[in-house]
Amino acid sequence: MTESGADRSYSEHVYRVLLLAYPKKYRREYGPQMEQAFRDLRREALRRGGGIGLARLWVLVGLDLASSATVERSEEKEIVMRDRKYGSIVGVALATALILLIPLLAFPAWSLFDFVFAGAIIFSTGLTYQLVTRRAGNMAYRFAVGVALAAAFILVWLNLAVGVIGTEDDLANLMYIRVLAVGITGAIIARFRPDAMAPALFATALAQALVAVIALIFGLGSAWSGPGEILALNGFFVALFLGSAWLFRNAAREQPPASIHPSA
Repeated sequence: MTESGADRSYSEHVYRVLLLAYPKKYRREYGPQMEQAFRDLRREALRRGGGIGLARLWVLVGLDLASSATVERSEEKEIVMRDRKYGSIVGVALATALILLIPLLAFPAWSLFDFVFAGAIIFSTGLTYQLVTRRAGNMAYRFAVGVALAAAFILVWLNLAVGVIGTEDDLANLMYIRVLAVGITGAIIARFRPDAMAPALFATALAQALVAVIALIFGLGSAWSGPGEILALNGFFVALFLGSAWLFRNAAREQPPASIHPSA
């Protein structure tokens, strides 16, 4: 059986359209060879089986294109995601280095340990933000994560530098470890879903307020910090955690939780 020029031209056109299922880079590299292979297979199918052979060929071509194109696009997506992940890590590292230039120029008395410890905190905070929000298109969710991490970062930094209750050597400041533990545990249980993160951050704010109440009742750090200072500092962090909870609540209303989950 022979095939007319019009039929042959139409078949090749259909095959080229089907090739669009492949990534552009793959088509540019292998497209011409695949088209030539299709022409050869089509002629062989017509010679051996006529119309039935041609029909069988199209079935095989369709199945092969569907499976191969899916694999190629999946691999391309993995490469893009991997590049983005590495790009995020490099970006966080550069931002950390730039931030550390400030104490390097302003506080030359810092020791090597101070710089390493500060760099570790800054880098881990930035990397956590990138990992949690990398698939979140919801701006409210991104802001909520940023506010929560900023509050945690400032709380740690302030305690290590001067202390919130009394001085940095006052053991009463160890209570803030439990505040952070409440937030971290809540985030793990919530699996970073905005509808569950809102109550987790509310619980964190409550824990922060409870520390202030305990400090005032028992007069902790009173030799260095007055009641007004303790209330003001703790109130600042309570406001940040409540603000984050409010943003998570808004994020839950705007976008389905499953679509922003980091492991989705």
